[in-house]
Amino acid sequence: MNNNEPPKVDGITPPNAPTAPVAKMTTKKQPSNDELLSRAKFALLAIIAIPYTLYIGWGLFLLMVLPDPSGKWEWLIPYGKLSAMIAAAVLVMAALYMVLRIGKSSGSDDKVRIGSFFRIAAFIVPGLLISAAVPFTITQEPTLSLYISSPQPGTDLVAPLSVTYSAEVATEILKRRNLNVINYQWDFTGDGVPNDETVVPLSTAFFDRQGGYNVSCTMKLSDGSTRILRYRTVVPNAVFSYSPVIPTIDEPIRFSVAHLIPDEKVEIREVRWDFNNDNIPEETTKELETVHTFLSTGDHTVSVTIVFENQTQSYFFRTLNVQKPAPQPFIASITTTPEFLESPSPFQVVFRIQTEEPLVDIKWDFDDGSPEEEGERVGHTFKDRRLYQVTARARNEKGQIAKITKVVRVVEELRIEDLSFDGSHSVDNAKISAEAPVAIDITPKTTMPLVDFWWEAPNASQVSSTDTTLKAIYRDEGTYTLVMLAKDAEGRVKRLPLVLEVKKKSQQIRFDVNPSQGVAPLKVQFDASDSFIADPNDDINGFIWDFGETEEAEGKIGSARIEHEYRNPGEFTVTLTVSTELGKTASTTKKVVVRAPFLKACFKMSRKEGPVGMGVAFDRSCSTGTAVSAIWDFGDGSQSPLLDNTVIHTFGEQGDAPRDYKVKLILQDINGTTDTYETIISTQ
Repeated sequence: MNNNEPPKVDGITPPNAPTAPVAKMTTKKQPSNDELLSRAKFALLAIIAIPYTLYIGWGLFLLMVLPDPSGKWEWLIPYGKLSAMIAAAVLVMAALYMVLRIGKSSGSDDKVRIGSFFRIAAFIVPGLLISAAVPFTITQEPTLSLYISSPQPGTDLVAPLSVTYSAEVATEILKRRNLNVINYQWDFTGDGVPNDETVVPLSTAFFDRQGGYNVSCTMKLSDGSTRILRYRTVVPNAVFSYSPVIPTIDEPIRFSVAHLIPDEKVEIREVRWDFNNDNIPEETTKELETVHTFLSTGDHTVSVTIVFENQTQSYFFRTLNVQKPAPQPFIASITTTPEFLESPSPFQVVFRIQTEEPLVDIKWDFDDGSPEEEGERVGHTFKDRRLYQVTARARNEKGQIAKITKVVRVVEELRIEDLSFDGSHSVDNAKISAEAPVAIDITPKTTMPLVDFWWEAPNASQVSSTDTTLKAIYRDEGTYTLVMLAKDAEGRVKRLPLVLEVKKKSQQIRFDVNPSQGVAPLKVQFDASDSFIADPNDDINGFIWDFGETEEAEGKIGSARIEHEYRNPGEFTVTLTVSTELGKTASTTKKVVVRAPFLKACFKMSRKEGPVGMGVAFDRSCSTGTAVSAIWDFGDGSQSPLLDNTVIHTFGEQGDAPRDYKVKLILQDINGTTDTYETIISTQ
């Protein structure tokens, strides 16, 4: 061992010091004071952390189970309050002690002290929060609820039915807190007016119709306070009986409300049945049963209103799923004139069978007691206000019978005293007169509320609207009948025929433009072949076109069909003048709008990367609009003002370093509008 080797400082050998020989024997190193102190601190922290963690878990458990409506865990309340008080005191004392220790330490700077304070807060605050929340929360009154005791849970609630509500659980909770209930006030309709008052925590409500009910129970307590319990009851269905169980179209279905009448002594004024959910009773009777036939499949909402002699009413409804019956032996249908089969009396309807099957005979039953009629096409007049189910039985050559039905409804007449019409033509004494072709655009007007209008326009050349406003075109001369239909909320109907007299036009000078607008350059086709002169002694012998941009005042003589190209943007008035053999002339005009093309710069390149000194060809033919100037910026300090569609440029010279060049194309049109397109060219 060299006694001259420099001493070591904290176990670090100074530079250039000779390396000490490796000892062949090792001795057990005794822990230093710092290590002993560190171990002691860790043991102390473990001793503190374990009960602290257990306390946090205990507090969270209490907050989860309390307050407890069942009372199962209420015995834990005093223990929870005591443990929270003790823990809070211990935590406060520990926090003060640690804060004082940190404050007295003289060897720590401010940054270390602040960090120590934050660590203390992170350790102490959760426990303090638990200690504050536990006594406050676990002593709260549990949630008081209202329950249905009858019918049993899971039972479908179908009106009319009785429902018994219970506040027994809430009463027991209050008793455990030494609070006695004096009485219970029950509100079953949600209007704030009690429907029942009891001294027991039970009451029964009777719901006679479908809907949602906000039920509440007000509990008056011995200490003068009150508690209000609430429950939302939804009665999804109100049921009346019907048979057969599976309803089908074209099959009579029998409905009954007999089992819905709570007292046989109750006198019934009438029963109103609504089978199509339009709030208009299709049948009103004093009987508790009726028969109805559905004519379409799917869900049908049926409702019934029972009106009693004491002016009270009961309302029930439900949805029936009407299915298809066994298939018909062959396809057949009924067409009618008019198509809309609702009208005041008398109502004349023409029925006709449509089928590709050869028929032997067709029998019609109009459901009004009249004798059956035969024939492929029959007419009938319905006189009484009611619903008629018209049935046709068609027999083919094989003896198979197809049964088809239509419903006709005769209703009360709707009277509209202030009916008027706005639109393209005036209506005088229910008559319209005009020269062909006639473009009808009329709308009925009235101050009566809740009136719907629609139209029937048979034999029209074109119909684009029949809802409220009639928009139709009649090209041929003749006399036509337009039918205005009106219906109010009460189901009353007005059917008003209007006579349309289409007269032969004396002359018609017109032309079609296709297209009437577009982007320059725009080619437009003009067609005046529909123009005519009604005078049998005269005829058109020439067409003179002025396209609105020619300087020739007399225009251009051409045929009925001609094409013209507009190269410049603008709005042009095209004038057509026709001349006749008798020397007469007539003119008409139309507008053509030509928009300037949208300027958009664009170019394609022969390649985007290559060796230094490469040449690249650029093509700007993909640009749109009409450019009057172009600037090519090749990103190397050179530019080109060429308007040519194709330019070629060389990027770099031999010996230049590879680089990227940003190539730009800037276009400008006659209006000063500019647009730029750019890309990157790379040399390698």
